Amino acid sequence: MDFEQLKIFITVVDCGSFTKAAELMYISHSTTSRNVSALEDALGIRLLDRDSRGLRLTQAGRLFYSEGKLLLEKTEELENKVRNAESGETGKLSVASVYLYSGELNKIYGAFCSRYPNVVLGIYHNELSEVHSLVGKGEMDLGVTFSYALPKNPEDFEFRSVAEEKFCVVCSETHTLALKKSVKASELGVESYVGVGEQRSGFARRLEEEVLKNKPEREILSVPTLESLFLQVRNGNGISLVPYPMAREFGKNCAALDIEDVDTRFDIVVFWRRDNNNLSLPLFTRLLTGKTIN
Repeated sequence: MDFEQLKIFITVVDCGSFTKAAELMYISHSTTSRNVSALEDALGIRLLDRDSRGLRLTQAGRLFYSEGKLLLEKTEELENKVRNAESGETGKLSVASVYLYSGELNKIYGAFCSRYPNVVLGIYHNELSEVHSLVGKGEMDLGVTFSYALPKNPEDFEFRSVAEEKFCVVCSETHTLALKKSVKASELGVESYVGVGEQRSGFARRLEEEVLKNKPEREILSVPTLESLFLQVRNGNGISLVPYPMAREFGKNCAALDIEDVDTRFDIVVFWRRDNNNLSLPLFTRLLTGKTIN
């Protein structure tokens, strides 16, 4: 069976006329009629009854029309999928992200899903070290991290900055500090402190030096996870220094204060392996408008 003949037959039935079908398809009346006749000959059965009252589908013609139309739709769908696969506009793209909330990053996620609805964007939250490992091993296509905690082998990756952020002080909403918008790091030395122990980065450790200086061990509470940290802070068991994006993610019923006398700025960074061959990856990376991280 010739697909072009099938298309002509379906167009003739939809138009109710060989002449109208020929005009719609920009072919001659004789070509239209000849192709329908050739289709009937190939099938060995009449599909259309032609008389002075016009065209009528035979019983076989009705079945052939309905099934043939579905076949053409499926064929067109397959062709589109193949073209999209070649361009990367179908498939999956996986993101390993640290725990955070970023308005800028969410805009990029939304723009990608809107433009490429046939690419499944999977976002998975992990600890910093896990993000680096998953992307490094090729188990995830993209990683989201902070500029102070980039992978140790940067030559293997491409990096793009999404937004500039900074650290903040978090405390319970009932804490006396909650009445302030900002505070000096040197003022925090008298407060009990909650930290995530060995998981924190060198950047965070340097920020904590002023706060933890000369503080008795009993006033420093080490917890295993960020969820634990915010649980302790929320219930008034101490303050902590955390990135603002994490405070937005976990800081319900907590107050977040700027730090006045220390430069705590950093970037949210998206990174990926240079040798990643996922065809959907360039579609996403073109949406990243931030600067390159060297």
